Amino acid sequence: MSDDSFFREVSDELRQDKVKAVWTKFGAWIFAAVVLAVATTAGVVGWDRYRIAQANESGDNYLAALDLAREGKRDEAVAALQTIAVDGYGAYPDLARMSIGGVLHEQDKPDEAVAAFDAVAKDSDVPQPIRDMAAVRAAYILVDSGTLDDVRSRVERLTGDSEPLRFPAREAIALAAWKAGDRETARQLFQELLDDAGAPNGISGRARMMLEVIAAGTPAESADSVAPVDGVAGVPLTTPPATATGVPGSDTGQPAAAGTPPADAPESASAPAPATGTNSQAAPSSTPSQAVSEPVPATGAN
Repeated sequence: MSDDSFFREVSDELRQDKVKAVWTKFGAWIFAAVVLAVATTAGVVGWDRYRIAQANESGDNYLAALDLAREGKRDEAVAALQTIAVDGYGAYPDLARMSIGGVLHEQDKPDEAVAAFDAVAKDSDVPQPIRDMAAVRAAYILVDSGTLDDVRSRVERLTGDSEPLRFPAREAIALAAWKAGDRETARQLFQELLDDAGAPNGISGRARMMLEVIAAGTPAESADSVAPVDGVAGVPLTTPPATATGVPGSDTGQPAAAGTPPADAPESASAPAPATGTNSQAAPSSTPSQAVSEPVPATGAN
């Protein structure tokens, strides 16, 4: 046996002895670590599958509840959504609570709908974006059923330039201000929405429409200032008939001269009666209407 072979055999034996010593000392720990790694991997995979199954089930239940609402079965829809809000998985409980408010609003229950949205908005366990959206939804309902202060208390904090929901928040306040009679505040907010290039098309379009409504808005006429004219109700007393022709009281059918008062004008403002005869002209009038009307040519032989 050569020296190289001898040394190689000795080295192999020493190496085996070291491995046996390590396994004897740490073998149990190594085996436990391997088992733990396998179990952990299996647990993670199983948990992911469970979460997916639960989320799919909650999603299916949520869609089924929305279908009930679309079919008009709103009471059944609310009951199903309440079940999801309690037993649902993931984000579906929060979405179900938001949908409950929407269904209650469709049922013409504004107070209950606002209470549902307020409960979501005040729940610190709900993600902030959903809380903000709930506040906006409540504000829109309160435009009709609440006051300007009610709307401001919910969305005033969302009107800042850095807030994602600033546009609907400003629109809700503007609508509430217009309803409350504060036209200047409403006009200013609608103008800001119209001028902001980042505003959604729907909101900017409604802002333009509301600005036109505000600009055209005038106090309503009293009932005493409106009376039927020629059998048509609702025409102001001061409106002259659109088809007046000829001199009042004349049967000639000749068109009235420029400035001739209408037939229903007061007697003091009517044109002077024409004179008849050869080469005659209308007699001068001593009434104030002379300054605004031309004499009417007389009828008869020249």
